[in-house]
Amino acid sequence: MNSKFRLIYLKAILLFSAMSCFAQTPVFTNAAVVNGLFQFQLKTVVGQSYTFQTSTDLLNWTNVGSVADVTTNLLNLVDSGHPAANFSRMFYRALVGASVSFSFNFHEYVNAGNFGAALTPAVTFPVSLNSYAADFDVQNDTSFPSATNVFFTGPAGSGLSDTAADPNDGATNSNEADYQSPNVSGPATAPGGAWTVNYKGTNENFSVTDPQANSRLVIPVPTASVSGNILQSVSWHYQDATTGATLGGAPAYVTSIQLQIEGYVGGRIYNSPNLAPGVTSNTLTSSVNWTNVSEIFMAYDDSLGNQYVVSFQKP
Repeated sequence: MNSKFRLIYLKAILLFSAMSCFAQTPVFTNAAVVNGLFQFQLKTVVGQSYTFQTSTDLLNWTNVGSVADVTTNLLNLVDSGHPAANFSRMFYRALVGASVSFSFNFHEYVNAGNFGAALTPAVTFPVSLNSYAADFDVQNDTSFPSATNVFFTGPAGSGLSDTAADPNDGATNSNEADYQSPNVSGPATAPGGAWTVNYKGTNENFSVTDPQANSRLVIPVPTASVSGNILQSVSWHYQDATTGATLGGAPAYVTSIQLQIEGYVGGRIYNSPNLAPGVTSNTLTSSVNWTNVSEIFMAYDDSLGNQYVVSFQKP
């Protein structure tokens, strides 16, 4: 086990059923750090639900995810939000039962370059952020309103005031919904401060740390490997957004990165897994025709929980 992490076994909260039976306590096992990310397994009970929390001090706990009605006795879990190198210690616990939880962050966007006829895009530096969107995630609710009934309000100057979520962004499944505000270009970067999301008629309030977006912009420049019109893999290197200088690796604030590919037909046609910041290539696991690719996104998360989407056009 990596010394930068401490795995602890905590008895989970046991919920009473209608028959006054106790739920079985989950058990962590097989902890490891792989590609800079902490991962472990959780022994579970089929049909049970679990909520996962993290803490750095054993006093304050934060919900980081949940799973409802598991179908296996062993869950494989990876914490992409807390890379080993960035934390001196991290505690984990699993609560039996799925409780409604909310999270809030920002997506920052930048158009960085164009492939033209090449396999590596041309980028003109300096590169600046051009817009942002606020993102609100709900887990384990029993029903979810439409996007047009969820409203974002930010601090003065944020460009969002009682603004309905964009129905063309976000996603909903059986126990989770993601709502995203319309893109804001004035200002192009999200401000910290007091944010409110009106959800089901109730204001959910968030005190948000300054995202420091301009200073946390880096450009992962991709290079495509193509054979017989089939995109085989994409590799990338990091360049300073202001000077264009090539960096030796991902900056310390990058916690994970994902390759996303958009097609002329079919919209999103490929997403890689969330990868550790030290990973600099991805071999595609499905067939993608290079001539069908319209845009490549390099999307990375930072240590404040925000996501940066760096796009490269392809004619």
